[in-house]
Amino acid sequence: MSADADGKGIRMEGPPREPVETDAALREREERYRTLLETVSDWVWEVDENIVYTFVSPKVRDLLGYEPCEVLGKTPFDLMPPGEALRVKEIFDPLAAGREPFPAIENINLHKNGRLVVLETSGVPFFDANGTFRGYRGVDRDIGARKRAEEELRKSEGKLRQARKFEEIGRLAGGLAHHLNNLLTVVTGYSELLLTQVPVFDPRHGEIVKIRAAGERAAELTRKLLAFSRRQILRPRAVDMNRFLSERSTTYRDLAGRSVRFSFSPGENAGSIRVDPELLHQALVHLVANARDAMPGGGELTISTDAAERPGRIEGIDAAPGWYTLLTVQDSGSGIDAETRTRIFQPFASLKTGSEGMGLPSIYGFIKQSGGYIFVDSRPGHGTTFRIHFPRMDRPEDLLRGNAPPLAGTPVPG
Repeated sequence: MSADADGKGIRMEGPPREPVETDAALREREERYRTLLETVSDWVWEVDENIVYTFVSPKVRDLLGYEPCEVLGKTPFDLMPPGEALRVKEIFDPLAAGREPFPAIENINLHKNGRLVVLETSGVPFFDANGTFRGYRGVDRDIGARKRAEEELRKSEGKLRQARKFEEIGRLAGGLAHHLNNLLTVVTGYSELLLTQVPVFDPRHGEIVKIRAAGERAAELTRKLLAFSRRQILRPRAVDMNRFLSERSTTYRDLAGRSVRFSFSPGENAGSIRVDPELLHQALVHLVANARDAMPGGGELTISTDAAERPGRIEGIDAAPGWYTLLTVQDSGSGIDAETRTRIFQPFASLKTGSEGMGLPSIYGFIKQSGGYIFVDSRPGHGTTFRIHFPRMDRPEDLLRGNAPPLAGTPVPG
């Protein structure tokens, strides 16, 4: 320390000194860090060189249901199912051996209540002043919502690809059916002409009858091809769904057989749809017969209805927003495997040995031509459920006000 030139001031000699952080400033900084840790959406953690938690932020409470003190002393693998822990260790151990950072390792953890939680874990190594490895610091992020969205997108893209494939197959089937019809008209026409010229006792008469029968079966097949390609002639009418099914439930029960417990469950305000009633009945007959064949030892078959409002998508498929009538046919039969489900509505992909394989494709075409949508859920040994969505002619509030449309079988103007 020395005086200045005029002897009035005092100057400090020596190197400058670091400012000392006051207790108040230290508390303020700690409060800032604590606030950040509590408000950030990720779980912040630190593990030592043995990958044991030495610090856990309070966010672990929201993600896994544990208090921070319950996690301290554990390893990340202690919070995972055993098989998942082995899988993640195979990824993590080589990175830890090389003291490398690891970005975005997806892993499944067990919540304290037992449910599974999908996390994305990222971390970087840290070292002491001597360069000795001391552990990792990082974050865990709940990506369950993102994974569900990705899965929904994957399903939607798959359904879109399938819909486009059906469009292509439908165009091909429609063109083929048109040309076949022209040829079959000649076959059946000349068969009828020959039958008028060949006596019944002539041996050739029986052969001609067989030709005519084969032509008629082929004509029925082309009709189903046209149905699949959505080119068949429809005669739509207003159909009160619950009344329509109630009037025919005895037929479906008899078709299902005595060994099958059949039930019809009408939903409240299922509403009315504009559809060809005869083709709707044929579709249900086919679905009931399929269900019966899938339950040779007996089982349960339920047809039910319900009202549903769709905001513009039905099970991942873009659809006109509005009210729909949901028709469900559910059985407890043998079920359908995943590979078969992907082609169940394609022509000649029959579930029944010996059939022509056009029943379900023709149902698909009829429903699409009627403005509806059909979906199937099934697993081997767990039965099959067909869900059919038809656009409604009314809304539930119309029925409550007594403004119901004409009943089944009544023609609709226009």
